[in-house]
Amino acid sequence: MLMLLSASLLAQEDKLLRAQQLLKAKNADEARLAIDSVILHPQTSSDFMSWTVRAYIYADIYKRTDKYKLHSSLRDSVISSIKISNSLKPDSSFKEQNRKLAKNIAYGYYNLGKTLLYDSLNYEASQSAYNNYKDILSWVEPSEVNNKEIEYYLGVGSLYSDIFNKDNNNTKAGDIAKVALLKVIEIQPDNAMANIDMGLMYYNQAANLSRSLEYGADFDQIDIVQENLIKLGKQSFQFMIKVYNKDHNNLKAIEALFYIYRLLNENAKSDEFKKIGMEKGIKYDTEGSGEKPADGVKKENKENQQNKEK
Repeated sequence: MLMLLSASLLAQEDKLLRAQQLLKAKNADEARLAIDSVILHPQTSSDFMSWTVRAYIYADIYKRTDKYKLHSSLRDSVISSIKISNSLKPDSSFKEQNRKLAKNIAYGYYNLGKTLLYDSLNYEASQSAYNNYKDILSWVEPSEVNNKEIEYYLGVGSLYSDIFNKDNNNTKAGDIAKVALLKVIEIQPDNAMANIDMGLMYYNQAANLSRSLEYGADFDQIDIVQENLIKLGKQSFQFMIKVYNKDHNNLKAIEALFYIYRLLNENAKSDEFKKIGMEKGIKYDTEGSGEKPADGVKKENKENQQNKEK
C-alpha cells in the first residue's frame, strides 16, 4: 500500500513538473490539462506550489483569449488559485509570486474599466470592472486603493460633467458625475479639479435657467426660477470658494467666482474678482457672447488634466 501511495505521489509530482515545463515552453493549453489533474489529486491538492503554478498557467491563457472581457472564468480561476495557494501558507518566494500575479490581474481590471468608460461610455460595466480591481487590490496592495479611487472617480466625474454641462436634461449623466466627484471630495476635500467640476455643473444649470428668463418664461414661474437660480449659484459658490481659499492663484476659480458673484447680483464682489482676474491675464466675456463663461473654465481644466496624464 505504501509503495502504491508513493508511486501515485511521484506521478503527480511528475505532472506538476511537466506542467511547469509546458508553461515555460509556451504551451499553456497542454499545461492546463496536467495541472488540473495535480490539484484534483488528494496528495497534491494541498500543495501551495501546485496552486500557484495553476494560477500562472490560467493567467497565460487568459491574457491570450480573455484579457478584454469583463467576465472571464479563466481570470476567476487565476484569482481563486492564488487565494487557495495563500491559504496553504506558501514560502516567501511563492507568496511574492502570488502577489505580483494578483496585482497584475487587478490592474487588468482597472485598465478595462477605463476602456469601457472612455471608449464605450459604459459606466455600469466600467464600474463593475473597477470594483473587481478594488476588491483584489484591497488584499494585495491596500495602500494603493485610495490613489486609484481618486484617479478613477475624477475621470468619471470629468467625463460625465462634460456631458451634463452640454445637456442639462441628461440628469443621468449629472447624477453619475455628482456621485463620482463627491467620492473624490470625501477622500480629498481640497481636490481642486473635483471642486471646480462640481461648481461648474451647478453654475451651468443656473446659467441655463437665467437664459430661460431672457427668452421668456411664464410670469407665474419667474419667482420660482429666480429662487432656483440663486440656490444653484450658491451651491456652485461653495465649491469654487474652497478652491480659491486654498490657492489664490487658481485662475479657473477666480474666473468662475466673477461669474458666480455676478449671477448672485453681488456686484462689489463680482467687480473685485474681475479686477483680480484681469490683473492675472483673464479675459472675461461680459457681453454674453462667444462661449459660455464656464465652458472656458472647463476647457482649461480638461487640458490641464490631459497634460497630467501624459
